[in-house]
Amino acid sequence: MSSHAQTKPATTIPPKGAWQKLGGPLGTGLHYGVLIFFLFLTFFIFALMISLSLRRSILIYLEFWSWPWPLYWDNYQTAMTDLIPSAVRTLVVTGVSILGILIISSLAAYAFARIQFPGREVLFYLVLSVMMIPGVILLTPHFILANDLNLRGSLWGLVIFYVAGGLPFGMFLITTFFRSQPAEIFEAARIDGASEWQSLIRIALPLAFPILVTVAIMNFVGIYSDFIWPSLMLPQDQQTIMLALEQYNPVSNEFSTRPDLGKQTAGYIVATLPQLIVFSVGMKYFIKGVTSGAVKA
Repeated sequence: MSSHAQTKPATTIPPKGAWQKLGGPLGTGLHYGVLIFFLFLTFFIFALMISLSLRRSILIYLEFWSWPWPLYWDNYQTAMTDLIPSAVRTLVVTGVSILGILIISSLAAYAFARIQFPGREVLFYLVLSVMMIPGVILLTPHFILANDLNLRGSLWGLVIFYVAGGLPFGMFLITTFFRSQPAEIFEAARIDGASEWQSLIRIALPLAFPILVTVAIMNFVGIYSDFIWPSLMLPQDQQTIMLALEQYNPVSNEFSTRPDLGKQTAGYIVATLPQLIVFSVGMKYFIKGVTSGAVKA
């Protein structure tokens, strides 16, 4: 080795300062602190609603932040009597609409994913382009079309447009899920003599159950909570739950000029129960459907 060769000086790593050592734990603690704060706010609102719904109206006005004791269940009895007809009507419309979305989306998605036909990709991207149109822009054309078809004043005026509005996103999710399924399974079924219909019913749909639940839950949230379209379509005697809640203003027996806050909050909780039940039952499949192929191309 040449004597003129020079060795490079060893690089030294500067010692971490105190702020660098604490940066990781502090950052993590800050993130958790923010999450805990917002979680507290969320559950605080629910706890306050439950507290108000279990108290007499006069006690709420006299001492708003007191504990609900003794429990006053008559608020729920009154709210259920007043709101159950609207809630049942809303659930029927929501169920029929979701069923229509799932059936039509599944058939179209299987065709896009497993059947070769001219213009398949063009049609699929046309479906995706419909998803880019904001729903507010379509309110006026939908209203004119519903009026021309004599659908105003009928629950079918809700169902038909809910199904049409939910199809693009449902077809997109189910198509991407069908395409993520192994093609060898369907080829083996065709070799055994299975038709496309049998492959859809016996192979594709059972495997796609999580994504079907995902589509159902996402449409349930939007349809059940919709306020604008029912207000344009339905008369006063056919209100959905959101319209009924907007006008639900029971008068307190103790204060004739003030609303009964106990009955009002009980009504909000009664209207929320179907959503809580749907999420509690379907959350496991919802998460599985979102993470097991809904975003695969």
